Amino acid sequence: MPPEEQQKFIKSFQISSFQAHSGPLPSPDSLANYNKIIPNGAERIMRMAENQSSHRLNIENIVVNGQVKQSGRGQMFGLIIAFIAIGSAVLLAMYGHDAVAGILGGTSVVGLVTIFVIGRKDQKQQLEEKKPALNEQKDIKTLGEIRGFLF
Repeated sequence: MPPEEQQKFIKSFQISSFQAHSGPLPSPDSLANYNKIIPNGAERIMRMAENQSSHRLNIENIVVNGQVKQSGRGQMFGLIIAFIAIGSAVLLAMYGHDAVAGILGGTSVVGLVTIFVIGRKDQKQQLEEKKPALNEQKDIKTLGEIRGFLF
């Protein structure tokens, strides 16, 4: 290659560097740099991550407990309504209103069965949709435990 072309080649040659980090915390190099800039910067970032994790877990517990209570109340009210409807159907049948009693009792039982069948089907469908995400979260949590991070 002639010297003129070598000079063009050298001038057009460029070196690029790319560094990536993925995760809830900065890379160890970044943490070390934070310590240089801010006194106890890495400790403060780790404390912030731990506090955020604790807060998130607390919120999740509140939400789950609220959903459990709501579900329990829904079941109790559903049971009360079912007893009232079926009891009313029995009373109507005893007083000679067989057609109304049959309709009220029949629709109550069919409604309850439908709710339970559809509810089970929806639960299974939601569980199937969440399985890949749950497995992914387990892998991430295990990796975090190996590294010693709190998630």
